Amino acid sequence: MNPVSTTAHITAAKASISLLLCLCSFATGLSPIKFAHAWRASRVRISRKPTVASLLLCFGGGVLMFTALVGMQPDVRRTVRILQADGRLPDSDHLGDLIFCAALFAVFIVDEYVNLSRGPGRGTSTAATPDSQPPPKSFRVLFAVVALSFQEAFVGLSFGLETAGPDDALWYTYATASGNKLIIAFCLGMELAWSGARNSAIVVCSAVFATVTPVGVAIGMALSQCCDNNAANKLPSPGILHATSQALGAASLAFVVFLEVLPRHKHAGFTHLISTIVGFHVMLLLQFA
Repeated sequence: MNPVSTTAHITAAKASISLLLCLCSFATGLSPIKFAHAWRASRVRISRKPTVASLLLCFGGGVLMFTALVGMQPDVRRTVRILQADGRLPDSDHLGDLIFCAALFAVFIVDEYVNLSRGPGRGTSTAATPDSQPPPKSFRVLFAVVALSFQEAFVGLSFGLETAGPDDALWYTYATASGNKLIIAFCLGMELAWSGARNSAIVVCSAVFATVTPVGVAIGMALSQCCDNNAANKLPSPGILHATSQALGAASLAFVVFLEVLPRHKHAGFTHLISTIVGFHVMLLLQFA
């Protein structure tokens, strides 16, 4: 086959897949909106007995836990190792883990600052009863959406830069990443709906999360067209900002999971724990698909 024709087919395939993924991710992120009113009216009931909604939220917690601790946090270590090899960061065996911990503390600080800015009595109270506990703060999930969007943009950029044909394993890897993205989009939509975010905010967040990957793919394809392959492959080399965004993404998700999703059902017995474990293992199985 003519190399020009092959390149055109690959470009068309990338564009089509990216557009389809964008639409599916957007629709998946919006799907929990129709459950939002029922969830808001039954938070106390959901917190006391297993329901489909609460089990889905715990399933989403397991998905986000895997994404934070197994998907994104190891990426921080790999990026830090590359930067250390380039002499841009000091050598240290645990620098990647320290950056992750620093990002987690940064998320804690932002959370406390927002609580203080709301005035006394409006933050999270340890003495609150189950009937008076405030809903999870949607800004925490919003922060996780922004951080995850940066991560997805880099995934799209790397896919756009590749010039492999349709039979290459890269396409299967991207298909797996797309499945992960759809699951994460649904889980983030659930968390936003549960947290009391307005429908317009859910639409905007879903749109941003859905479009960043196609935008990254488009930028990658443009770079691969205007540069030779070797130069293009050198352009997306990670930097300190990349490592920081990865750490913030992992820390934000860990914060949401361990301080929002899991404590929400800590008195509900093993049913929700099993649902969380199932969500974690679904993502684990996708890694080996």
